[in-house]
Amino acid sequence: MSVYSLCLLLVCPVLLLLLAFSSFRHRRIKMTILFVCLAVAVGAIGGIRGYQEMDGRAKESTVSNFDRDQKENMTRRYEQAVNILNQLNFAHPDREKTEEAVKLLRDFDDEQVVASLDGACPDAPVLLAYAEAMNQVATYRGHMTNKDVAGDRKLLSIVQDMPQGYKGKLADKIVPFQRLIISMNEEAAKEAKLDKENAKKHAEKLSQGKYGGIHPGDSEDNITAAMGEPVRVNVTQGEGQNLKQYVFNHNGKSIYVYTKDGVVIDVVL
Repeated sequence: MSVYSLCLLLVCPVLLLLLAFSSFRHRRIKMTILFVCLAVAVGAIGGIRGYQEMDGRAKESTVSNFDRDQKENMTRRYEQAVNILNQLNFAHPDREKTEEAVKLLRDFDDEQVVASLDGACPDAPVLLAYAEAMNQVATYRGHMTNKDVAGDRKLLSIVQDMPQGYKGKLADKIVPFQRLIISMNEEAAKEAKLDKENAKKHAEKLSQGKYGGIHPGDSEDNITAAMGEPVRVNVTQGEGQNLKQYVFNHNGKSIYVYTKDGVVIDVVL
């Protein structure tokens, strides 16, 4: 409580009561009543003012404590998310971990929240975008292809909205990730163009009564031109090798074409 409020609450009423007592001794009743009323009024004003000051300080203290607690909580969540994101592996991202990182960083999507932290959690919005992108990648369970990337509008939107030339928190992971997704999307466009050309070649061969014509040593790019679209493609990766099994069905008969690192190694009729 301020000195001014204390004066209104205690000092002034006491002085006024002394004046009232003096007036009473001199039998000045009206003056006595006036001083008593003034003492009560001034004391009431001082009490109200003092209460307002104390209430205001209590609220300020509560808000300050809340802001401090919120900042500590947000900082703790930020650090937990950074730790999770730093351990994620693009080849085999853990879906539970990516979802947890997104949950921890979700509130950082609010610009006012970020501003209130006074730089305590740098680049949080970018980290949230990275977490969301990795969470999207995790849905493919380590088998995401160029075609998958091209068809994933959500993933592409997130990555394309990330800042170019990013140099902030976890830049050593985010920048290569961003470049990889963009590169895979570009490769998907090239593959789609090649598939279209191969489909045309295959149709021409069929019109000439030809089918197949793929042999060990041929490029994997020639398979669909010779065989058409496969029923499925089984992919095996390991020990630095990329093995694929193309499965075709022609006139009720299954045909298998095996490739290793982009080269046909066997054809099983």
